[in-house]
Formats: sequence, C-alpha cells, structure tokens
Amino acid sequence: MPRSFLKPLRRLAMLTGLATILAPAAGVRAQEILTLKDTLPSITTTGEASVEVVPNIAILSLGVETERPTAADAANENARASAAVVADIKADGIDARDVATLGVTLEPVYDETTDSNGRVVKRTLRGYRARNDLSVKVRQIEKAGALAQQWIAKGANAFGGVEFDYDQKEARYDGLRGDAVRDALRKATSYVNGLGIRLGRVVAIASPGGGGYARPVGAAMSARAAPSAAAVAIPIEPGVQTLSVEVEVSWELAQ
Repeated sequence: MPRSFLKPLRRLAMLTGLATILAPAAGVRAQEILTLKDTLPSITTTGEASVEVVPNIAILSLGVETERPTAADAANENARASAAVVADIKADGIDARDVATLGVTLEPVYDETTDSNGRVVKRTLRGYRARNDLSVKVRQIEKAGALAQQWIAKGANAFGGVEFDYDQKEARYDGLRGDAVRDALRKATSYVNGLGIRLGRVVAIASPGGGGYARPVGAAMSARAAPSAAAVAIPIEPGVQTLSVEVEVSWELAQ
C-alpha cells in the first residue's frame, strides 16, 4: 500500500482509539448531572408547621385628594395639603422610613350628560383632580385607630383601609422550619417502619412555598373621609395571623 494512504489510516485509528477511551468519561459526566436523590432509592415527605400570632403593626392607606378648575391649581393645592399631612404624621412620632408614597396622580374630571338609553352624549370639563396616596406603618398598633382619625381630620380625605403585619416573623419562621422538618421525619418513619427498612442520610431538602408564608389579616376599607367636630378613633382590630411553613425532605432508603 502506498505510504500516502498509510498516514491518513494511522490518524483515523488514533482518533477511533481516543474516542473509545473518552466514551466512559463522557458517560460519567452525564450521570453527574443527575442529583443524588435521582440515583438512590429514596423517600420524600412534606412536613408542615404553623402558628397563630397577634399582629403588632398596622399599615394604613391614606390619600389626599384635591379638585380645582385648573391642573396647576389642583397640583399645587394637593402638594401643599399632602406635605401638611406628612408633617403631621411625622410629628406624631412615625419614623420617616415608615411613611411611603404609593402614587401621585393628576387627571381631568368631566361632567357627563346621558340620553334615555344611558349613552353619553355630552362631556364637559369640570376641572382637574390631583391625588397623593400614602402608606403609613404604625408600630404601636393600639394607637392606629386614633391616629388614622386624627390624620383624616387634618387633611387626609381618603382612607383606603388597613393591613396588619408582625415584626418578628423571621424568628418564628426559623422555629417553624425545624418543626416542619420534624413533621416530615415523623411521616417518613411511619412509612418505612412496616417495610423492614430504615431511613438513611438526607439527600435533599426543599421549601415548596419559598420557606414560609403568612395568611394576611386586613380590613379592606375604602372611603372618602371628612373632618368631624368630634373625632372618634376608627375601630381597628388586628385579630390573628397564621404563619405557615412547608418543607420537602428526601431520605436514602437503607436495609
């Protein structure tokens, strides 16, 4: 055979041998993509834990709304009134970090004339409405109702309602995670006891719900408020809030 053909054949043989050597390594690497849980006999159970807590924070939604004939007048008057309300809120001991602007809007307001079928046949510009919505976190929850009424009397002429929160949730969640893992262990043990096998090492832990969640308790109210001569505290009852945790735990099965 001519030497010109031998060199390509030798090169082909070398490449074939190299491919044979690398094939097992490639297979091992593909298997490494699988998790330990996928390669072993295992059992997975979901543990749950929950606790009821009494909220100690009230989050009030307040608004300052102003209507004037011109857009400039509405915006300027609303800015002045909103600044006054925010100053009153801070003067009552609310930290600046607990006062947040949710939105500022300015829009035209029309009077509409309708026909006998309810269709709008005429729209007349009446003026402009400016609004500034605020969220105020009250950490002394027992004062929330009185403070809300006080701020309404001083210019917050819209009240969007109240939500409740609990400022020690993370500490409670830490304890609940341990309880949830123990609940998962209890369930797994009950399954394997009658099979003559036992639980081995833990091969996976996951939190399906993101680690914990709270069922919020809130009084969803929306009303236009007007100052009254004899201001009465708005009744605000926090009730209870349920904190819950779910944990998925997988164990290797051992003889």
